[in-house]
Amino acid sequence: MNAFIFDMDGVLCANSDFHVEAWVVYARQFGRELNADDVRARLGWNNRDYMRFILDREPTDEEVRHSIDGKEAVYREIYAAHLAHPEGLVALLDAAAREGIPCGVATSAPIENICFTLDGLDIRRYFKVIVDAAQVRQSKPDPAIYLKAAEQLGVPPAKCIVFEDAIAGIQSGNAAGMPVIAITSSYPAEILAPHAPAAIIESFADLAAPCPAAELVTRVCGKPLII
Repeated sequence: MNAFIFDMDGVLCANSDFHVEAWVVYARQFGRELNADDVRARLGWNNRDYMRFILDREPTDEEVRHSIDGKEAVYREIYAAHLAHPEGLVALLDAAAREGIPCGVATSAPIENICFTLDGLDIRRYFKVIVDAAQVRQSKPDPAIYLKAAEQLGVPPAKCIVFEDAIAGIQSGNAAGMPVIAITSSYPAEILAPHAPAAIIESFADLAAPCPAAELVTRVCGKPLII
């Protein structure tokens, strides 16, 4: 059996710029003026990691909880009107469902954002497991979250294809021993390539035509996936 495991932010929705904007706005209340590149370089971090960066010290649990309430509320407010399926995503999920390929989500996002995204896009039904940062001790680039997803799916790591947009996520998937398909929704291909994803796509629609990513899917699944 093989499986697909998806990061959420920047993969299941093209929201990276909105998260960047929200962190820039939120950091100002702590007297920290960030620019977009400061945040973009850290895509894939969880809230504790971001607060550690903003405060330049270990945040308290209360500060982390406040960021989940405060910063994420800013994000959901500015992104709500833009929430949409990325090109080709639903076709890929439908194809996986037809072929009996289980799918999971492995995300550092808080539960409020997971509900906002999966329910807002009406795609929760496609995913057998959803692993969030609360279920593991280490965040990406540590492989723990992807290994946990594979364990819950009951599929060996080498048979799980990861879909990622962030550098830390690619590193996490690679460290878990999983082939990673990187999508250029947050970074251009020339930034992603040095981190050794197995393949790079511009959108999920690329998988409907011959390309290295489609060949990878065929190799791991044992047959072409008709999308």
